Amino acid sequence: MNKTRHTSAIEELSASEGVFTTAQAERLGIPRNVIAKACEAGRLVRIVHGAYRMAGVPASQLDDLAALWKLTDPSKMTHERMQAGEWDGVTVAGSTAASILGIGDFYLSPYRILAPRRINSRNAEARFGIRGVPRDDVSFVEGVPVTKIERTLVDLVLDGEDPSLVENALADARTKGFDRGRLERLAAETKASAKERKTMERIFNKEA
Repeated sequence: MNKTRHTSAIEELSASEGVFTTAQAERLGIPRNVIAKACEAGRLVRIVHGAYRMAGVPASQLDDLAALWKLTDPSKMTHERMQAGEWDGVTVAGSTAASILGIGDFYLSPYRILAPRRINSRNAEARFGIRGVPRDDVSFVEGVPVTKIERTLVDLVLDGEDPSLVENALADARTKGFDRGRLERLAAETKASAKERKTMERIFNKEA
């Protein structure tokens, strides 16, 4: 593949992925040294080791988070991971999801990400947790999986967030619209300690 084709392939990958990984680029026949030269020339911006975006594309507040998520399975394309049959359970959740959804007073980072297995990361901004999240409890925001409002509220309790902050998030959820029946089912079905279950009952029933 010559230089022109490499440039075209990078542009196509950027158009489909936004933030993309070295492994994704290699799947399209783009060598690592081409990525490095593109960074040196100012055509690509390195977000974190192994993840990039086009220099001419406006930055998003979710770029770092997108890079972190994509690097949990770096060779897979986003559309592949979005499919129900290919769902791997790695998703943005808890306080980070609440920040993206605009419920409560939570910061975007440190980034809270849940997975059904242990994920090791040296990223100081990452807080990985082991918890299964079904595909039905997730929607995609700017190509990043984010737990839906109902699941996010439950996870905030399971993560030990301040109950008053969870109450505020629930109040905001009312203004955005959410499925109370779904919230009640998730709260009843989730694995939780007696204390966590009591907290959910107190907060969620208060809003009924």
